Amino acid sequence: MSVTPSDVRRVLPDTELSDGDLQSEIGVAQRMYEQRIDGEYVEQQQKDDVVERLAAHLIAAGPERQVDSASESGGNVSFAGETGEGLRATTHGQAAIQLDPTGQLDGGEDGSSDDFTLSL
Repeated sequence: MSVTPSDVRRVLPDTELSDGDLQSEIGVAQRMYEQRIDGEYVEQQQKDDVVERLAAHLIAAGPERQVDSASESGGNVSFAGETGEGLRATTHGQAAIQLDPTGQLDGGEDGSSDDFTLSL
């Protein structure tokens, strides 16, 4: 099995991105994860779960920032996370860290920061 736009829509039900845009983010997430785990074996279903959340993270951290709170009266919006927090900037990134059986998304063996730092 591989991750589909429908899988990502399941965790991002309000996304307005097209299937093509979702597939593009899935491809980026897949390549990023494969590079990060550097050939380490991960069962396909576990890999799909991580890639699904990584794709959601890339979307929630970029084109559709994850809203933390909004006020109708004043038009104020607060976004979840802060730039520069990497995967911890979104709930989807945090889920990807938890789902990754290799521990690489949480800094790996050397404890280094992840490669998913958002800079806006």
